[in-house]
Amino acid sequence: MKLKICALSDLHGYLPEITEPADIMLLAGDVIPLKIQFNKPASKTWLETEFAYWIKGLPVDKVYMVAGNHDAYFEGINQMQLAAFKQACDFKLIYLKNDWIIHRHEGYSIKIFGTPYCHIFGNWPFMRTDEYMEEKFKAIPDEVDIIISHDPPYGICQVDQILEITRWSNESLRHCGNPPLAKRLSEIKCSLLVCGHIHSGDHDPFDYNGCIIANVSALNENYKLHYEPFYYELNYD
Repeated sequence: MKLKICALSDLHGYLPEITEPADIMLLAGDVIPLKIQFNKPASKTWLETEFAYWIKGLPVDKVYMVAGNHDAYFEGINQMQLAAFKQACDFKLIYLKNDWIIHRHEGYSIKIFGTPYCHIFGNWPFMRTDEYMEEKFKAIPDEVDIIISHDPPYGICQVDQILEITRWSNESLRHCGNPPLAKRLSEIKCSLLVCGHIHSGDHDPFDYNGCIIANVSALNENYKLHYEPFYYELNYD
């Protein structure tokens, strides 16, 4: 049997029309518009209205989401706020913060882990030291079907390199990803990892020891919609 997946990241307020159906959607963070990213009341209103309306209209059964470093509202979200957000989405959305859940599909159980944590490159939400993340990533099961991470793993293909010509890029195409995540990924069995954060990282899926790694950022480095949603069929017979 197969589970059809649609995945996106780094929307920054853009809510593209999704017409191709899938079983589930994976959102890898940075969903809130840049202009309100630190305005928590405005973020709450947007999430529970415009964003929730988009979620409810998606042609999928369930949405699994992590936050990103531009989603400040989720950094200190309490249980009451989280419940209101889920209710606004008609409980179609599951929010993951460095934890995992079982998605059941046609009698099969698919283990999904999601984390927002990123390497430090400034004073942004969810950025943590390597030591902190190494401890947190122990929560990733030794056998997991899907990982949703805002940050890409460090040094695996070009998923964590800025490939567009920008003021941040350089001739050496420096790797910008997450070393503790790469380390943990080398220790476990995983079928699919989706990430974002580095908008112009390589969007061609890469097979890393049996794990497909995909940058699913929707926007380019100029914060314009550029990349198509990522679709993938996970075989679990």
